Parts: sequence; structure tokens; C-alpha cells
Amino acid sequence: MTDTFEAYINPKDLQEFHICMDNLHPDKVLEGEWRPFLVPLQRELRTYPPPPMGSKYVRTFNLKRNWQYAVLSPTSAEIGNAAIYAGWVQGVEQAAVHVGRWPMAVTVAEKHLEAFIDRLAKKVERIWVK
Repeated sequence: MTDTFEAYINPKDLQEFHICMDNLHPDKVLEGEWRPFLVPLQRELRTYPPPPMGSKYVRTFNLKRNWQYAVLSPTSAEIGNAAIYAGWVQGVEQAAVHVGRWPMAVTVAEKHLEAFIDRLAKKVERIWVK
């Protein structure tokens, strides 16, 4: 004996499901979400720590001015610094003199990434529940 079952799909339910799935396209989910992620990230990366005690160095704020971001497409964006020495100050090749004083860009980005992912998850949930 073979077990059998029947399934019925209401065409209206299928149409609503299709609309929800279409709204979950990455372009639509990410629409309007890049700037709320990148602006606070850029702001934090532009923040200078206090100068070291006894330092006579006069800051140019070139590093601060060079933190820029761009939304490249609906699903991608970038943030970077064009100052040739940025990597030694806030990058993965950070010089020992800057360790502990200047935050690494990747650490700052990871901190902001959690809120970005949470915001996207809530948006997906709102779309799905409609």
C-alpha cells in the first residue's frame, strides 16, 4: 500500500508569495541601506585620538579628509582612504606606534556591520510579513 496525500494551492496565496519573493531581491532589500551604514562608519574613522603627551607634531587632518565612501551599485559599496600612509595608521599594516591609539578600519567596520545586518534582517521580516 502506498501512502498518498493531496495538496491544494490557492492561486491568490501563490500570487502573494511571488510578490513577497520579488520584494526580497537583494537590490530591494539593500535599497536605501548603504548610507545609514557608511555615514557613521566614516564619521568614526575620521575621529582623531588625542595627541600623545609631549607631541609637537602639527596635525594636517589629511587622513580625516581622505575617508570617503561610494555606493557602487544596489548591492555593493566601498569605503576607503586615499592618503598614502592610511594603511600604516588605520589599516591592517598598522605601524606599532599607532597600535592602541588609532582604531583599525576593519575593527570599526565590524562594529558597525552588526547594526547593518540587524537593520537588513528587520527589513526582510517586514517585507515577508506584509
